Amino acid sequence: MILVFGVVLFLVNRVLDLQFPSFYGSGFGYFFRDILHYTICLLVAAYFARTESLTSFWKGFGLDRKPSNYVWCGVVMALIIRFFSHFMLIHGWGKGVSHYDLNSFRNTLGFERYFFLAPSLLLAPLFEESIYRGFLYKAFRGSYSMAASTALIVAWTANTHWSQYFHSLLAAFDLSILTIVQCYLRERSDSLWDCIFCHFAFNASLLLVTAPPR
Repeated sequence: MILVFGVVLFLVNRVLDLQFPSFYGSGFGYFFRDILHYTICLLVAAYFARTESLTSFWKGFGLDRKPSNYVWCGVVMALIIRFFSHFMLIHGWGKGVSHYDLNSFRNTLGFERYFFLAPSLLLAPLFEESIYRGFLYKAFRGSYSMAASTALIVAWTANTHWSQYFHSLLAAFDLSILTIVQCYLRERSDSLWDCIFCHFAFNASLLLVTAPPR
């Protein structure tokens, strides 16, 4: 159902983009499109997780617990993966991918430019981890082994980040390894915040190595 809603949202966003190009080409429109997509996907996940209140959602998705000691392992691994990738790129040992949000951040003036960064720095860590590790991974673990569940999440990540997987083997490798690390964190810790901070560190480090804030 999440995949179906993703396809429907893509088509709706495409129509709105054609009808309101100036708004959807702005930072505000970019932020609005992403938060709409993430919110609907998360609501679908919450429905199938049978959460009936905010409290049950918070608890069921592992958001009611403080980060564990594994959070530092996740952050360090995210930075290692990012800087290993950057090392490969600057030596010409792999091909990178173009990031629309970073390019728009560089080329936009004023406060609006930060709305291009908000989805990757704030929305993606919170919403994607809630959906991927908070719901999907735990659901798979109810029927499959850790290895099989992790493989399914890697496949799901490849599906939702297909443009990066398709254009760059290095990006595919980075995202796959990061996904494995995050699934390991979810397996070891009852707190989803470990995965969220790991995801944030990975995304934020891209900004630091490619477009330092001015």
